[in-house]
Amino acid sequence: MTHPPHGPSDGEDQDDLAALDFSAAGSDAGETDLSALLADYPTEEPGDRLEFEPAADIDVDGVPAMPLFTVTNPPGTVTVTTYMDGRVHRVDLSPGAATMAESVLGEEIVVIAGLATQDARSAQYSIMLEEMREQGHDNATTRDFLTRDLDLPTPEQAQAARAELFTTRYAGEHD
Repeated sequence: MTHPPHGPSDGEDQDDLAALDFSAAGSDAGETDLSALLADYPTEEPGDRLEFEPAADIDVDGVPAMPLFTVTNPPGTVTVTTYMDGRVHRVDLSPGAATMAESVLGEEIVVIAGLATQDARSAQYSIMLEEMREQGHDNATTRDFLTRDLDLPTPEQAQAARAELFTTRYAGEHD
């Protein structure tokens, strides 16, 4: 027994989107007027908001709201600035970055962002150490807590890690 293919028979129109119509035909019961519910909300066209305003970097006194930490790779192609908590604030690329392969550029951004984050975390170490010292806490115990429990690098460790990475990663490159 053969069955004809499913489809409209001759002379019938089929509405493919009818399956998406969830309202009962001719029934006004239970329906809400969506426009009445949304009347209080402003309407905007998709292109109305073209401005982007990042979080303010400077407070009302002209002082930076949060310290920023910037690291630039030795070739000068990638610069990453992070906030004190290690979040990336911005990535700046020089025109020379356009000659780099996308995967190489991506890796470079990640490496430099890691160094900037490490600098920010070492600043956290310094600030917390100083604040704990002002509260009368033991220096050695506080240092141990900051490095072991919070895994914060000392400024010296961050500086040494940067020097080692720059030496090994960029040893053969010359400007």
